[in-house]
Amino acid sequence: MSLDPIPPGGDVFTEGDLAPSADEKRAVRNSRIDKAAAIVAAIALGVWLGGTVALGACAAPKVFELTPYPFSGKAMGAAFMRFDMIAIGCAVVALAAEVTRTLLTLKRRSRKGAIVTRIRRYLLIFFAMGVVYTGTQISPAIMELHETGVRRNVGAEGAELERIHAQAELTGKVNALFALVLITLHVATIRSPYDELEDDDEEVYAPAPPGPSPD
Repeated sequence: MSLDPIPPGGDVFTEGDLAPSADEKRAVRNSRIDKAAAIVAAIALGVWLGGTVALGACAAPKVFELTPYPFSGKAMGAAFMRFDMIAIGCAVVALAAEVTRTLLTLKRRSRKGAIVTRIRRYLLIFFAMGVVYTGTQISPAIMELHETGVRRNVGAEGAELERIHAQAELTGKVNALFALVLITLHVATIRSPYDELEDDDEEVYAPAPPGPSPD
């Protein structure tokens, strides 16, 4: 064993010794991407939620109260169909953000809050399905009945219109609840660099079998 003296300055910490490691840099980068994706998803869900409340809870009652038939139904039908395009866009953005967050944690062997994250993903899938179903099935059906002069609860077609309206209201309320929960979960599951590093520390590797190394 060499007992040569340490050269002058060899035992002094340098700026390079204090620089973050590659794992720390990766953890910071992933945390920033995760936070950005969560913010984008929350904004998209908030836009959908705000638009739904504005149209369904604020505009629709007043339009039907102050505007004579059949203009009220046609006006609100056209407004909802236009908003449906925005709603589907919001769902697509939220799904893209969720895919981004999923890819960041795909290779993690140990993840805190894995159950909560899984619930968030499934809720978002159901939310997106509800938005697409409303935009492609419910709203066109309502608009078609209004265009033919059908009035709610008047005759067989009016009963059908009432049924579809009730379905639209129920779908909107359920999706509004999903949106609120999803926004909360996105904020609550934002990962910090420390979470990334803790996941690395918690990874357990199986011990090698006894005997000589295969190398």
